[in-house]
Amino acid sequence: MSDLDIPHQVLSEHFQERMSGRRLIAAVFTAFQLDPGFFEREILPVFLDVNLSHAPAIKLVQLEDCLRGIPESVAVYYDANGLVLTDDGAAKLDVRRVPVRLRTGIFHPKNVFALVEDTEPDATGRHPRRLLVAATSANLTRAGWWQNVECCHVEELEERSVTNLRDGLLAFFRTMRAVSPEGTDHSTLDVIADFVRKTEQRAQRKVDGEIQAHFF
Repeated sequence: MSDLDIPHQVLSEHFQERMSGRRLIAAVFTAFQLDPGFFEREILPVFLDVNLSHAPAIKLVQLEDCLRGIPESVAVYYDANGLVLTDDGAAKLDVRRVPVRLRTGIFHPKNVFALVEDTEPDATGRHPRRLLVAATSANLTRAGWWQNVECCHVEELEERSVTNLRDGLLAFFRTMRAVSPEGTDHSTLDVIADFVRKTEQRAQRKVDGEIQAHFF
C-alpha cells in the first residue's frame, strides 16, 4: 500500500462528519495525557455539532448549556500522571474526570466511545442509536489533536447488531472500572456498556472473506 492509499484527515473534522445528523447521548474518552482546558474548548465541541461563539466567556456558557442537554454526560479516564495544563486553562465544565493510577506501568489507552442517535426519526418514528468506537494514538491534548500525525480507526456499532467487538469492549470496560479510584461514578460508562451488552458477539473472525475488527 502506498502513502496515497492511506486516508488522511484532520481528526476533529473526521469526527464532525461522523456526528452530522446525530446528537450525542453519552461519551467516554480514554487517554494517557489530558489537557482539560483544550479538551473542553476544542475537542468536546466536535461532538456537539453546534455553532459556538469565538468569545471565550460566551463559548463557555454555550458549552455549559450543551452539556446539560446530553442525557448521560461525558467522562474522561486518564493517567493520574498525565495531566497537562497549558494556556488553554483549567477545566471549567461539568465533565467527569477520572484519574487512573496503576501500581505498575501507566494507563495508556486512547479511545473514544460516543453513543449517538439520529436527529431524524426513521420510518417507525424511532431515533436509531449507534456507538462510535475509535482507537487512536492521539492524547487529549493540542499536540495530539492539532499538531501531530496520528493514527485513528473508527467502527460503528448499530443497536442489537452482531459484532466482533462486543466481548473485547465489555472486558475493557470491566478493567476500566477495576483500575479507577474507589467510589468513582461510572454511570456514563455503564450506559455505553449496556448498549454493547445488547449486541451479539460474532463467532467468526471473517465476513465475506475479510477479517473483521476486534477490540483487544
